[in-house]
Amino acid sequence: MGFVLSGHAGFGAHGEDIVCSAVSALSQTAILGLVHLANASPIFHQADGFLNCRISPDLTGESLAQAHIILKTMFLGIKNIADQYPILFTLEKEEV
Repeated sequence: MGFVLSGHAGFGAHGEDIVCSAVSALSQTAILGLVHLANASPIFHQADGFLNCRISPDLTGESLAQAHIILKTMFLGIKNIADQYPILFTLEKEEV
């Protein structure tokens, strides 16, 4: 369970791109929620224009339920942005 974000929106200049900033804020807030609320200890790697976040498949109980809610909420926020700026996004949801 987790997510991968890759690329730049290209909506504005570097440091002024509101679309990229919104997606970054949602994804980084999700990681904070996974760490501090769900106690999920996600493993993540961040580089310029790239974020990969994974949660242990051993997560169970209330922590797993909270992690699902956090990730679903993040997905809803990003999907809303993608719906508003469809030319800038390729959004894929993969169930494994």
